[in-house]
Amino acid sequence: MLRRTLSLLSGPLLAAATFVGGAPALLAPAALAIPEAEAIKKLSVIPVFVLTNDQGVPLPIPRDKTLILPMYLERSMADRELANFRKANPQLKAQVLALPLNVATEKVDELNKQLKDGRTLVAPIVTRDQDREQAVAILKKQGLTDKQIQDGLNTPVFFTKPFLTINTPEGQRGVFFFRYDEMQKALAALPDAKKLEPQAADLTAALREIIKAKDDVFVFFPTPDYFNLVQEQQQLQQKAGGGKPAAAKP
Repeated sequence: MLRRTLSLLSGPLLAAATFVGGAPALLAPAALAIPEAEAIKKLSVIPVFVLTNDQGVPLPIPRDKTLILPMYLERSMADRELANFRKANPQLKAQVLALPLNVATEKVDELNKQLKDGRTLVAPIVTRDQDREQAVAILKKQGLTDKQIQDGLNTPVFFTKPFLTINTPEGQRGVFFFRYDEMQKALAALPDAKKLEPQAADLTAALREIIKAKDDVFVFFPTPDYFNLVQEQQQLQQKAGGGKPAAAKP
């Protein structure tokens, strides 16, 4: 059940503070209550989709000494790129591989350590155009310039002021959304949604907010593809178990 809270976060929120010139306000020294690894682990409910060969080895795009490996937030976007890749490279076997965002980030770090000859692997998170457009509109409304937004906004996430919360097994948690329409859907279920103001920030700022919070009070809302993957896993487990229902692990 979706609920709202008026006291989850006091003080300035991260949207405007994230991109103001100079060092972001959220980088101010603070006692860290949530380890960075635990904050990143919260991204396990956000699958990303990458192109790999039939052995699961990533297929980055070479540009000089930089290898670019897009990580798509939408499976449909990755599928379109796969079709284009197969058309341009009919001799190569390729597929779309789904990975939790936290795992994908770790694998990119590992691959970078293995690269030689000064090459670097860059793995941008590719979001939907409409989500970036919504984030830009929100940040402009807050008075940020085009340059500030261009320099600071890579992966937009959305939240509300005060924070919209959901009930979890660990208690109420403030929610960050990767999709604007998912946040709007959640707000539509609330009778007092007009009291909650949509906000936007970059993913890195959301993670900083999670890390510096005194308590574990935030979560990321799973994307639709996460629920699709869980359902697919359940169906596979049921087939493997002779049709008996089986609980899927995230």
